[in-house]
Amino acid sequence: MRAPSGANTQPWEYVLIERGPIRDKVRELCEKADVKFHDASPDWLKQFFADHEITPVKEFADTAPYLVAVFGRRDLPFWLQSVWLSVANFITALELEGIHSLTYTPSLTREFNRLLGVDENWSCQAVLPIGHGVPGEELKPRPRKGPADKVHVVDGEGKLRPYPAQLPFEP
Repeated sequence: MRAPSGANTQPWEYVLIERGPIRDKVRELCEKADVKFHDASPDWLKQFFADHEITPVKEFADTAPYLVAVFGRRDLPFWLQSVWLSVANFITALELEGIHSLTYTPSLTREFNRLLGVDENWSCQAVLPIGHGVPGEELKPRPRKGPADKVHVVDGEGKLRPYPAQLPFEP
């Protein structure tokens, strides 16, 4: 809840979904949305899904102790950026507590809002499975690129160059 937001609008709504019969409907709506999205995707994206083993099957909707649906209020300025800043903060806070999650970004319809009792003017941006994982399970994060690959510097002359090994100032 402490994430920055444009003009301090805090245009997010978090809905905690416990286990129970509603989760069957949540999974059904998520998988229905994903089947439609996968079917309509261009070939390059279908190949990406195949390469990364991404399917419309959302088993976590059954297995995660909790799901958190994150909604954004579309009628406020800077709503989308603000919602995602809050999601990043939320996931970081979970990880600091030893709780795991991931970002699942379904293209859900207003039927999902009605199911959860959320105003139809809010847009679901993510459904986050939340849990501790399997005891003894070794998590194997995918490799991350470092600053040398992802950060560049534009100098005073407007020239783009690689991130320096040594910053030009003391931190």
